[in-house]
Amino acid sequence: MITNPGPITNQLEWLPVKREGIAFDLLGLPAGFDAYLKILHPIGVDRSIPITAYSFAKRTIADLNTRAAFWDKYGIANGKPEPSKLENVSYREIAASLGIAYNSEFNSETIQQFYGEWPPHLGSSIALEEAFVQQIIQILGPETETYFYGSVEEGTYHLDNDGLPVEWLQQGVASDLLEVYRRDSQLPTYLFAVDHSWCLYQGEWIDWVAVGCSAHVTHALMAHPSLEVFRLSPLD
Repeated sequence: MITNPGPITNQLEWLPVKREGIAFDLLGLPAGFDAYLKILHPIGVDRSIPITAYSFAKRTIADLNTRAAFWDKYGIANGKPEPSKLENVSYREIAASLGIAYNSEFNSETIQQFYGEWPPHLGSSIALEEAFVQQIIQILGPETETYFYGSVEEGTYHLDNDGLPVEWLQQGVASDLLEVYRRDSQLPTYLFAVDHSWCLYQGEWIDWVAVGCSAHVTHALMAHPSLEVFRLSPLD
């Protein structure tokens, strides 16, 4: 059960939270972990969409009409595929298809830069994201006592009784992350073990999860067959 541990006080003092006069680590994580990792969010592909036949041109009315016709034909809405048609695809497979190196620099921004905009055959879905969350939970330990923190500055705030954004801190166990995700439709800015043995950071402007953890958790994350994980240094 998720609970509110009271006013936000010393529970956050070890985090490099962006506050006036406090430096913010580039990874958004505290120092001292055995390893720092980057976990890519899941991505899906609608293989029924012939992306090689799609024109990214949009300079003329004719271009826009061609695009609209393509979207209508393949059920594309606002440039995104129908979530129910998506099947999980690895970034490794996408990188190979584009002829791009698959390394710690690769992410969804790389894909967008290659095409010039987001391609309409790739996307995500609630189902893919929830499966991702459940995989993370199993590795961290479902019953691990955990704090969840949402930041106003990072866009993961809650609204108070007056409709104003406020930061929040709640306590539960790691398995409660799925409830938090379903409630907020996003990950909290920070998710960390009460004993500080691991910490996850989801920055507002990055499409991957930064993790600081032990060697044991590192091995489990990197060995998971469905997760795409890269080692990082604090300077990345």
